[in-house]
Amino acid sequence: MTKISTVSRRVLAGLIAGSGLLLSVGAGVASAQTAQQAIQFRKGSMQVQGWHVRTMVQMLKGQRPFDAAVYLRAATALDAMAVTTAEGFIPGSDVGDTRTLPEAFKDTAAFRAAIDRFQGETAKAVAAARAGDEKAMRAQVPELIRSCDGCHERFRSK
Repeated sequence: MTKISTVSRRVLAGLIAGSGLLLSVGAGVASAQTAQQAIQFRKGSMQVQGWHVRTMVQMLKGQRPFDAAVYLRAATALDAMAVTTAEGFIPGSDVGDTRTLPEAFKDTAAFRAAIDRFQGETAKAVAAARAGDEKAMRAQVPELIRSCDGCHERFRSK
């Protein structure tokens, strides 16, 4: 039997919790969620996304061997999470235990554009991985990170 590290257990718990929320939050259902549930959803989502981005960065930096299958798995997970990102930002979830700045709820067009850019970059990462193009995969990681930073720098408190 394989031992699971504490970090792996936490990530697994986050995935399970996040997947439960993902299943319960569909189009038209998101508004039925409470603001606190939305905040919990996006925190879990960001934690899972961070896990996968770090995996890709570690491969890019040579901190772990480059593995196209692992890259594809990480990119695919990010791409799946990217399409649900906006669902965690429902009206009223701008207050409470959140690092999301009010600007995300005021300039919704810019916020949506930042999310759309992230979704586009995750899709490009998946496409590069499916093509088996290691050079393109490696080149896509900084672009993906820039799309994360583009949202975090403007819409998240430090």
